[in-house]
Amino acid sequence: MADGLLNKASIILTPTGYKAGTLYNVAPVVEPYEDFDFARASVASRVNSSGLVEMVGRTLSSELVTNGDFATDSDWNNNVGNDWQIVNGKLILTTTSYNNINQGIGLVQNKFYKIVFTIANTTLGGVRVRLGTGTITSEYTNGTHTIYLEQTTTNHAFRFYASSSGVFDGEIDNVSVKEVIDTNNIPRISYDSNGDNGHILLEPTSTNLITYSEDFSEWNKGVNTTTTPNFAISPDGTQNATRFQTPTGSGTYLTLAASMTIGNDYTLTLYLKNNGGENVDIGVAASSTVGTKTASIEVNLTNEWIRYELNFTADSNSNFVFIDNISNANSVDCLIWGAQVEELPYATSYIPSLTGSTVTRATETATGAGSADLINSTEGVLYAEIAALVDDLSFRTISLSDGTTSNRCVLRYGGTTNRVNVLISSGGSIIFDNNFTLTEITNFNKIAVKWKLNDFALWVDGVERATDTSGAAPIGLSQLQLSNYNSSSNNFYGKCKALAVFNEALSDAELTQLTT
Repeated sequence: MADGLLNKASIILTPTGYKAGTLYNVAPVVEPYEDFDFARASVASRVNSSGLVEMVGRTLSSELVTNGDFATDSDWNNNVGNDWQIVNGKLILTTTSYNNINQGIGLVQNKFYKIVFTIANTTLGGVRVRLGTGTITSEYTNGTHTIYLEQTTTNHAFRFYASSSGVFDGEIDNVSVKEVIDTNNIPRISYDSNGDNGHILLEPTSTNLITYSEDFSEWNKGVNTTTTPNFAISPDGTQNATRFQTPTGSGTYLTLAASMTIGNDYTLTLYLKNNGGENVDIGVAASSTVGTKTASIEVNLTNEWIRYELNFTADSNSNFVFIDNISNANSVDCLIWGAQVEELPYATSYIPSLTGSTVTRATETATGAGSADLINSTEGVLYAEIAALVDDLSFRTISLSDGTTSNRCVLRYGGTTNRVNVLISSGGSIIFDNNFTLTEITNFNKIAVKWKLNDFALWVDGVERATDTSGAAPIGLSQLQLSNYNSSSNNFYGKCKALAVFNEALSDAELTQLTT
């Protein structure tokens, strides 16, 4: 926003401070601040200023395991006998055994936990994990493993078991268990992948239909496919990206079931990065061995992480998501992370699914800002620098109103492709109703609407696009919403770099400066 005009604005929202339930305005700087009430009944991801994907509202508890590095022969309990032993700073199994070694760490029923451990020098069998008396996991062998489990029972112990045959010849080290703590209703300030263009991100509800978005060991694997978990740094900045390798020929795929409804529109997204191989194919297919394909795209891998997107309409073959080589004709060596399928015709932010279930991100709203003291009904300007998530013709609204349709100033996308519409009503009569077709509504545009007795105008990107010289100004404006006047319809889903209300009708020179 033009710096010289900041002092004239009575309300300014830009990417700035927030807390659970509140999105702070920059102005006013004295009470009443009239900040936005923010709601989203879940956590959600963003791209931070370093270009990394992170969860907003998700934190981890302090370490729950004692002596996780096995520096001393203490704190761990053999269930029966002395089959498990701590030797030279490692946990080993000394006999063939179905018994477990455990530690009471205060696990709480219905809570989720992040579990990290390293296995090395395995020559036989593997290791399984259990929370309390819940389900025992599949087997893990060499490597550092990060898994997420829900504690489904009242037993408070964390446990290691050998393989299902009671055999494990190897070493366990560096064990960590932390509770995953989610705090809802925290707004998101997101950025482009390069860390530019900070903006407030508002999205509708969406569900990731893929049940393991990061743990590709849970996917169906072709006989000639190799996966290596935690091989490289992923887009979230931690070492949890999986290496996917295949030779030429058949049996070179990863697939996972995803429930879709025939005839509905979906979007598949997946982060991929080259690791020295050739291109890959991603898409949706009929069976766990790929089979007939509903839709697919050939991905031209690069040396940077890119989130690839495939839009498709589900048919009778839409049963599995797959990653594959190209027609069995090339070898693959790439990194994969963050798989997502959502029932929308466009992609939204990443929704991690870590525990074998689909995960839903709740819809989010920002409403309830402003007051009659801050919004001048006699004259003023509503300004926004915004971008839509998608050009789907749905109305995405920013409004000033008296809480009804009788007196309002509305700026909205929708109705017609790439269209911005402004509407002003006074005393129940529409005074100003004009449209302008943007080049692309998913790009940021600077838009301002001015109102004053017999003086109305729409400005877009430095140019006056529509005017009207007849009509009364609205009265009683007191509410600023990123939605319709009623706070419950036509929510603004998109990106907002700036939003401001001015208590005077700016001059043409000022409007040029503001929107350029």
